Amino acid sequence: MPTISVPALYRPYLWLLLTLKAALHLTAIINGYGIHRDEFLYLAMGDHPMLGYLECSPIIGWVAGLFTAIFGSSVWAAKLPVLLIGLGSVYLVLRLVRELGGGKNAQLVAGMAWVFSPAFLASNYLFQPVSFNQFCWLLIAFCWVRVVRLQRTKDWYFLGAAVGLGLLTKYSVSFYVLALGIGILLSSERKLLWHKNALRAAGLAFLIALPNIVWQLAHGLPVVNHMRLLSASQLVYVGPTDFLIPQLLFHFWGILLWLPGLWFLLRSEKLKPYRALAWAYLFTLILLLLTHGKSYYSIGAYSALIAAGGLFWEDKLAKRSLYLAPVFLLNFWIIPHGLPLLPVEQMQQYGVYMRDNWGMSAQLRWEDDSIRDLSQDYADMHGWEEMVAAVAEYYHQLSPAEQAETMLYAASYGQAGALTFYRKKYGLPQVHCFDSSFLLWTDPDIEFTTQIAVETEVIEGSNYFNKVELVAHPTTPYARQEHYIYFRSAPKMDLQPEWARILEEVSAVWMNEW
Repeated sequence: MPTISVPALYRPYLWLLLTLKAALHLTAIINGYGIHRDEFLYLAMGDHPMLGYLECSPIIGWVAGLFTAIFGSSVWAAKLPVLLIGLGSVYLVLRLVRELGGGKNAQLVAGMAWVFSPAFLASNYLFQPVSFNQFCWLLIAFCWVRVVRLQRTKDWYFLGAAVGLGLLTKYSVSFYVLALGIGILLSSERKLLWHKNALRAAGLAFLIALPNIVWQLAHGLPVVNHMRLLSASQLVYVGPTDFLIPQLLFHFWGILLWLPGLWFLLRSEKLKPYRALAWAYLFTLILLLLTHGKSYYSIGAYSALIAAGGLFWEDKLAKRSLYLAPVFLLNFWIIPHGLPLLPVEQMQQYGVYMRDNWGMSAQLRWEDDSIRDLSQDYADMHGWEEMVAAVAEYYHQLSPAEQAETMLYAASYGQAGALTFYRKKYGLPQVHCFDSSFLLWTDPDIEFTTQIAVETEVIEGSNYFNKVELVAHPTTPYARQEHYIYFRSAPKMDLQPEWARILEEVSAVWMNEW
């Protein structure tokens, strides 16, 4: 295919969209919701940059370490990386529209649909691998379009690097890569796969991902066990309806872009060279359905469709397509369910109103299948620092000699993550925990005779201590997690070897039994 010139990137629209995106997220940050339980885990990984973790690929830990080193531990520092990746995504969406041949109207319409998508706004608010994963899916689609359009060797290397980066970000990128490969085989561009550059790109992707592959093998493939546990506890309950209906609702009015974009990729002669992107979306859905994947696993595949949708409307309406851009502002009525644009008191009132008057209860459904007044995600952003403050208050009542003999233990990764995040602020020792990747950082040789333990439920007695005292039970309005803080003393045995034995047993479950 000869090189085809493309329209210019219309920078006034780019800056408008970047400003809107930043304003939405900054508004959410100043509303004081705090840090989500899952964010605490990923931020803790920043203290332990490794080539792998028990439940995810390693880049999230590297990013956490970099931003914490530069900006310290604060809500702003925690939210900054995902805001930046969201802004980068806006730029890349417009670049993709341009690569596909879309002019300034197509760029604005696609950009507005992406910026005001409730799904992408929610993703770019929490410091989790999801945002980086969605960016990598978009980057892979962009690089493939460049490969097809320009057919240069260096674009193959960019594609290989994007895939390798995606594998270091979240393993689910393999679904999209596999689906895109199937789509390419079904398209007229299948001949490109037999080029030597395709093999080079695959080799580069493998080399980039290799350190993590080696780490996984050395630790007994914990990702396999993680997926097995996830499948048994959550994915087994995901049926076709649970998966498919949200696909229509993720972007609300954005369906006016991604659905025509899918059709345009499949039927338009103009976009025929890039038809594999449509097949990639469809086969991603099929693969996730077959594996009982959660509905949001597919969100990254929509960016390419939204970009193509911008071209569809520019092709059909020409200059009048510009009038479609304000339509996506109508998403404002649903955006608060994914991005906390309202203070928590008003958010709760809003949720109750939407539930009771419009029947919108799905956003208020918790893991236990109960419907509450506040979403589980928002409830998971409250009460953590209050728990840490209660632990610190008791810990600093102890004498220096008692503190030296006291070990700090947390039952859940959320509690351990919060204690790690606020550790310096409250002058606390390192926390130990058997949950998630905290297993990797828990000291098997620690010696202690007393323990401050933060539990998620009431604990009666102990197999290891004669004295167990509930010293605090901090409660916070809107918080989901209960915290029971115990002081355990008068050990029944030599605790160090027993601690090492328990740690070895728990670690074996994660890292050997697969």
